[in-house]
Amino acid sequence: MIGLVILYCTIFLSLWTIGAMMLVNNSANPHTRWFSLFLFITGCASFSVVLNVQVLPWMRMSSVLSADAIESVRLFAMTVWGIEYYFVPYLLLMCSLVFTRLFRRRTIILFSLLLPVPILVYLAAVPPLYPELQLGGHLSFRILSGAYFLMGLAIYGLRYLTEQNASHKKNSFRTAAALIPCISFLYVTDYVGIERVIISREGMEMTSNNMWQFNFMISLVFAAFFVYYGMKYGFMGIKLRIERQKLDYSMKQLTQGALILNHTIKNEVQKINYLSSRMSSAVANNDKEEMWSNLSQLDRVAEHILTMMNQIKERTGDIALHEEEYRIADVLEFSLLALEPMMQAKQISIRKEVQCDPVIVCDKSHIHEVLNNLLVNAWDALTPGNGKITVSLLEAKREVVIRVQDNGAGISKENAARMFDPFFTTKKGGASYGLGLNYCYGVMQKHGGSIRLAETEPGRGTRMEIRFPAKRVRRMTAPDRSAALRAGV
Repeated sequence: MIGLVILYCTIFLSLWTIGAMMLVNNSANPHTRWFSLFLFITGCASFSVVLNVQVLPWMRMSSVLSADAIESVRLFAMTVWGIEYYFVPYLLLMCSLVFTRLFRRRTIILFSLLLPVPILVYLAAVPPLYPELQLGGHLSFRILSGAYFLMGLAIYGLRYLTEQNASHKKNSFRTAAALIPCISFLYVTDYVGIERVIISREGMEMTSNNMWQFNFMISLVFAAFFVYYGMKYGFMGIKLRIERQKLDYSMKQLTQGALILNHTIKNEVQKINYLSSRMSSAVANNDKEEMWSNLSQLDRVAEHILTMMNQIKERTGDIALHEEEYRIADVLEFSLLALEPMMQAKQISIRKEVQCDPVIVCDKSHIHEVLNNLLVNAWDALTPGNGKITVSLLEAKREVVIRVQDNGAGISKENAARMFDPFFTTKKGGASYGLGLNYCYGVMQKHGGSIRLAETEPGRGTRMEIRFPAKRVRRMTAPDRSAALRAGV
């Protein structure tokens, strides 16, 4: 009996610990929140077993505890096991639907309200759940729970098969590989193998093929998946890089902030060099209009450098935002105009596609630097004379999306999986530190948004995408037609 209690304590403690770790590390992710709830509820069955076989018998033998106290614990044990048995299939299906990232928040809420209805109808038809709880014994619920489990696992599998993004596809594979065997085993042991469980005032009675005694293997296998994949690659929204923890945190932050500032100044100096060359030509041709245009752009470059230098303290630690309302089209236009000399020198054409005109609460300097990084990376990937960059501003599911697409060299699958890692770079020479995209990732996370590699193919080009959440959008209007139809910068 003691060995059984230890095993079942291991089950619920391991599941609850993993759920808590996922929630602490990535609570902003909807799938993490749903899956953490799934793990907490799944652990309730083994917790209830411990209460029924160890705690309640001890309480009944005690002469100190009242009958009401004993009944309260029994009622709690019945409730948590009943919730686990009847609603775990529903929770798995909800997790899979959220994992697809195909549905809006309102649709997910609608699913969450409609999918429990068949289970609630079933519960209304079964014998009274109190004063004794009976689980199992009905073929109809085996079929119903099996359908939920099957749909949930099928959706996880289909997500892996249809995923286009290389890094997301690997995560989908790891998730499916962990869940399919564990959930299949759970269904066989708890929904097929257990014929009937009765929790009465006299104790717990179970009729089964005793396969449930091996349930601890499910939690051990899942914990092994979690630890192995979490430490090596990243799993269920958690990425544990043990080797990075060996670095001193404060020194790493200081070094990273200084190098990012160096990266910013390097990009701006490139613009100054191109502007200087154009100004020399304008002086030689006595072209005053060109001179004033170049001087105006120099002012913008100098202003951006000074702004970034004033924020160096923030860059050496956590990113801090100075937020105001801005027309994101103006921020985008500023970034494009600042890069115009570099684009012209390399004979690269830029096309703007403006489909909306949103006002967003953001930090203009940080967002300008994010756009600058994406545009410079696209510029680096292009060959002189044949390069083309398309910048799109659009609305998608109430979110604001900016896409930067080029027809350059593209990115390999191996490099795509690591492109947001700090200090990772494919550029040659000592001037590249591999911090640009890592910084961009941090800025967009601070804004509650995201940055991702939307599409790439070696030799065919790359499309990057940044998204601002709907909660940051203050106004959304139709774009100015003349600006929307501009073919280049």
